[in-house]
Amino acid sequence: MWGGWIDGSVMAAIDLTWCFPEILLALLLVVMMGPGSISTMLAIAIAYLAQFARLTRTQIARLRGATFVEASRSMGAGPTHIWLRRLRPNAIAPIVIVAILTVGNAILLEATLGFFGMGAQPPVPSWGGMMNADSVQMFTVPWVIICPGAGSALSVIAINLLGGGLLRGLDVRHRASKV
Repeated sequence: MWGGWIDGSVMAAIDLTWCFPEILLALLLVVMMGPGSISTMLAIAIAYLAQFARLTRTQIARLRGATFVEASRSMGAGPTHIWLRRLRPNAIAPIVIVAILTVGNAILLEATLGFFGMGAQPPVPSWGGMMNADSVQMFTVPWVIICPGAGSALSVIAINLLGGGLLRGLDVRHRASKV
């Protein structure tokens, strides 16, 4: 199955979604589904799905030929055992790190959709929705735009710092160099 027509078809579909920027893809999906919290979450998830599918496939392809996988296979381990005990634990760290770093992009994407009026609808709070609601007053009372913008920026910075810390903490080469 690996490298077959199913794999090729799925990767071709994923490559097709990479032709569109995440904002354009998410905006198109929200327009099709209608504005709201659920459609915004689904659109953001679908917009970033290709990134995670490609990363997961690359990690598994890299690990499939590793010595420890071949050793497990030669000892009679089945595909389920190899997946659960060998491939998944070794492939998960980069995926988790990219997921955490992608949360910052997702926050900005949600704020953008909210600013366009396509995100969560009032009374559900949204950084972009707050900026959109008060954009008519931005020249007379600028803090109504600055505060939600600063809040979203600080959220993204905090999440990126967390992701960077996890990257350093989970990186085996980094830990080995400290010993």
